Amino acid sequence: MSDSWFEYAIAPDGIQEDGCRPEEAQALRAYLRDEITVIEAAKEIVRPTEECENPLEDLPNLWGVLQDALIQLPNSQSKIVELMCSIKQRPDSGSVKNSSTRFWLNLPSFGHQWYDGNWWYYQNHWRNHPDTYRSPEKLAQIANIARTEALFVMVDADVLGEGLKFEGLARICDTLEDSKALLDIELPTVQEWLSYAGPILYDLSRTPHEHYLLRSCKDFRRQVKEGKIHAVKQNERDLWQGEGGTSIERWKFWRERLQHLQNDSNLLGSTRETAKIALDAMG
Repeated sequence: MSDSWFEYAIAPDGIQEDGCRPEEAQALRAYLRDEITVIEAAKEIVRPTEECENPLEDLPNLWGVLQDALIQLPNSQSKIVELMCSIKQRPDSGSVKNSSTRFWLNLPSFGHQWYDGNWWYYQNHWRNHPDTYRSPEKLAQIANIARTEALFVMVDADVLGEGLKFEGLARICDTLEDSKALLDIELPTVQEWLSYAGPILYDLSRTPHEHYLLRSCKDFRRQVKEGKIHAVKQNERDLWQGEGGTSIERWKFWRERLQHLQNDSNLLGSTRETAKIALDAMG
């Protein structure tokens, strides 16, 4: 990672809404270059927030640089996830002690900011604008979001919310159960989730779990008939004919689908290779 990345992250002329504080960027850079420990990095990177009058006011800028780093510096993702977990364990001091709850333990607004910034990812926005998302930069961004979430699920799912593991399963459902899926864009997210959080996803699949993100085609059609959702949803996830929620049967269907895709000569070689990696990660 070059110095220019960190320099760009710093707010120009001290205008906080345009970037982070210099001390925050310096602490992150030193940590990612192994010049300081994760505990030291957590202490230094939160110090400006603890010393300011209104800790919540500029906190989004600190979260912003960390979230940008998670997406833009893939080789550092594991270290940044570890840093976030270390920040959660920081004792509250300075101005943040005025909070009625443990400030750093709750990472106020971190999850909301992540989901707001990546709304297009959760809405499969590429299905309406595929050309916009087929650039190497966008494809990398999509894969990096998925890998970040998988890493958080394995280390501390609470950073992004308890429902995060169901987001991972939903990635698989959307990609492998829907004939409308854009496999060259979406299959890498399946690969990342299975490669980095496969054991947790498998354990979830071994026992029944109902969740709105895991609705099946049967569920969509039933809810359309009941007038609960728009009719446009009635053919979602049309390849899976079973029930919604988690099950070993659904997991086996995903395996069979990946086996088919890795041998599908109509797909790009890179897409077939992605399917193979994902299948191997299922064990």
